[in-house]
Amino acid sequence: MQFDIMRSGKKIGDHLVRFDTNDDKIVVNSASRMQIDILFFTAFQYRYDSRAIWRDGILNKLEISVNDDGTLFSMLADQQGSRLRLTRGTNSLDINLPIYPTNHWNAEVLKQDQVLNTLTGEINNVLINAAGYENVKTESGIIPAMRYTYTGDLINEVWYDDMGRWVKLRFKGRDGSVIEYVCRQCQGGMTSQMAQ
Repeated sequence: MQFDIMRSGKKIGDHLVRFDTNDDKIVVNSASRMQIDILFFTAFQYRYDSRAIWRDGILNKLEISVNDDGTLFSMLADQQGSRLRLTRGTNSLDINLPIYPTNHWNAEVLKQDQVLNTLTGEINNVLINAAGYENVKTESGIIPAMRYTYTGDLINEVWYDDMGRWVKLRFKGRDGSVIEYVCRQCQGGMTSQMAQ
């Protein structure tokens, strides 16, 4: 899956998701790159990388690395029986499975009231509601997609097509600007049924 990252209508980066299968596992690699330039210098840079391993619809392992304009963050999550152990530096926390990270590609997250925030390593309490169909541009043309709103600890909007494929994302940046992930190639992404 490939998305253009737009800020107030101007492209500032890319988001890529790659799916690989290995025996009975699905390996999902996600990467975001953003850069904001003002005149002749770079005002902001952002790098995000994650690698997740899923088996039978359950998150087995997750590795996150973030460079937020020089501020570094990393997290490791490993399945321990029916729980997931989150490790951030010297701190660890065990949480019940299933839990879905905020990588958005897996539409099963829509059934949850808690998500693992991959930017902070925290568990966010959320209410996710369907807000109606809207037309979304994809590589297949304009398609109807359901918009879902997140409220609670995390505020954003995510669109999925009728196959459960992630096709758009919108949220507010720290400075209040509107950030959108616009589909460049998303109709071939993993469906919610394939993620099981």
